[in-house]
Amino acid sequence: MLKKIKLMPDYQCFPLWDMEEPDNIDPKDLPLKKALIDDLYKWAESFDAVLNWTDPTLSGFKNEQDAEAFETEGIRLWLLLREQLKPNYAVYYKSYKLHKLISDPSQLQEALRI
Repeated sequence: MLKKIKLMPDYQCFPLWDMEEPDNIDPKDLPLKKALIDDLYKWAESFDAVLNWTDPTLSGFKNEQDAEAFETEGIRLWLLLREQLKPNYAVYYKSYKLHKLISDPSQLQEALRI
């Protein structure tokens, strides 16, 4: 049976989540290459950087270009996760831009016209 995980940013958390248990997963606990682990940590840190501690409702990227860059990096990481974790994991992506859970790259192509 495939283990289901999702790539999803959240403040002050690792960007990976167990979909069967509400557990946050440290990327280093998965069979991933070091470069991908490092990139996942950096991606999570870039999300933490937009948190407004004084008023979290004002959190967010400064402009559309920064938000697009974050989404593009998330998609790149998701595709690498899918590749490095197959065949034992099903990896989903919670799109920051679309606000929906994506299970297959073709869903992104339709929604983002890529």
